[in-house]
Amino acid sequence: MQINLVPDLSLLAVMAIFIVEYFVVKVFFLKPINDILDAREVEARTAQEMHEAALARLKEATDRIEARMHEERRDAAQLRDKFRGEAGTYRSGLVERTTAEAKKLVGEADERLTSDVKEAREKLVRDIESLARLATEKILGRRV
Repeated sequence: MQINLVPDLSLLAVMAIFIVEYFVVKVFFLKPINDILDAREVEARTAQEMHEAALARLKEATDRIEARMHEERRDAAQLRDKFRGEAGTYRSGLVERTTAEAKKLVGEADERLTSDVKEAREKLVRDIESLARLATEKILGRRV
């Protein structure tokens, strides 16, 4: 048994068919699949970049809104403090005016009461004197 080391033509035919088949598979099968995979990768990368950009814009907008809200809260607190101060001043003035008016009314009432008591006492004294005179005249039966 002898080994023949010279290649025959069928080996060259198989090699030619393999090379042709390789180029056909590469051109009509692998290249379109690789193009689709590359396109998907580009779309995924673009979508990721758009997502990150949207998140950055959202964070920036949120930060701006929070900063504005903080400023508005500070302004509202200042305005509330201002109105509280004004209300306190108004209330103090109102209490003082009411107290002064009440003291004035109490003083006037006290003066009226004092004068009414004085008049009542004077009237009582006159009435007592006239009743005493009348009782004396009735008891004595003559004019005194």
